[in-house]
Amino acid sequence: MKRVLVVEDDPMVAMINIEYLSKIKGYEVVGNPVNFFETLEYLKKEKIDLILLDVFLMGENGLDILKEIRVRGYNVDVIMITSANDSEDIKKAFSLGSVDYLIKPFDFDRFKEAITKISNRNKIFNDKKITQKELDKIYVLDEKNLKLELPKGLNEKTFENLILLLEKEFKDVFGIKEACDLMGVSNVTIKKYLDYLEEIDIIEGSITYGNVGRPQYIYKKIHN
Repeated sequence: MKRVLVVEDDPMVAMINIEYLSKIKGYEVVGNPVNFFETLEYLKKEKIDLILLDVFLMGENGLDILKEIRVRGYNVDVIMITSANDSEDIKKAFSLGSVDYLIKPFDFDRFKEAITKISNRNKIFNDKKITQKELDKIYVLDEKNLKLELPKGLNEKTFENLILLLEKEFKDVFGIKEACDLMGVSNVTIKKYLDYLEEIDIIEGSITYGNVGRPQYIYKKIHN
């Protein structure tokens, strides 16, 4: 069970964040500190895996708290949750190691995405050695925001399965038939998903012609 601090001085906002977290298995809120001193006391006494940290706290700035946490050597995961949308604040948060930055108001799906990102990243970081391909799963595919803006008609679960196959099973170059066989869907269906992946620069496609003159779609993964 991952132990979480919700650093928020607005009781209503804190309640919403705690309620969201209660819907995700494997996480529990162990405290609701409202300032740096209380947060530090939790970090000193307990193992904390994740902090949900507001920027605007009474008399304090969450970014300053994040900086002090890092100065003191705590590598705990942090998600900033705030109405502050100033680009410099966001840039500073990420430079201090914030895993994600949620701008109010946001819905449960976006909140869950942030938690899932951390969970997936930490599974990879559990390995003593990490490959470039594994790092790309975190920093390349996540940056594309693949799940957030799927075109109408594309199913999110099917798309996620295709992404997993793209990462784990497909070679650098693969054909549309290979994708169909692994996904268990028709050529027409898989082509829609591959077209979208090509549109957002995850893969690039080309057409070759076999002995009978029929076009064959070949795709190559793009390594950023």
